[in-house]
Amino acid sequence: CPLADASVDGVISSFGLKTFDPDQLDQLARETARVLKPGGRVAMLEISVPPIALLRWPYLLYIGGVVPLLGRLMLGNPDHYRLLGVYTRAFVNCNRAIEALRKAGLIVEPWSFFFGCATGLVAHRPAS
Repeated sequence: CPLADASVDGVISSFGLKTFDPDQLDQLARETARVLKPGGRVAMLEISVPPIALLRWPYLLYIGGVVPLLGRLMLGNPDHYRLLGVYTRAFVNCNRAIEALRKAGLIVEPWSFFFGCATGLVAHRPAS
């Protein structure tokens, strides 16, 4: 059953945004804005492609090659871990989600962590 309008104080998402296409991000933003109470807050975090070239290639090698190899060695199935690199390269960072949330009427503050290896956002629905 769907949540009622203005019925939640907060929305949290970690490491799921990269799997959304642009239309799904827009839908997520609209739905998030709809269910948030005035003054309600949002926090989202996602792994990202670092903007610094010197860091980007070893990081992408790590998530695209090392992590799947570790998945194969430890769990016997590298496919899920291989997709981490695929989704991260396509996602790049939280900028598209930030844009969608702003378009939905939320006040958004972007964040960058670990030299851009993770990006996130904190947002809120205006109180009035």
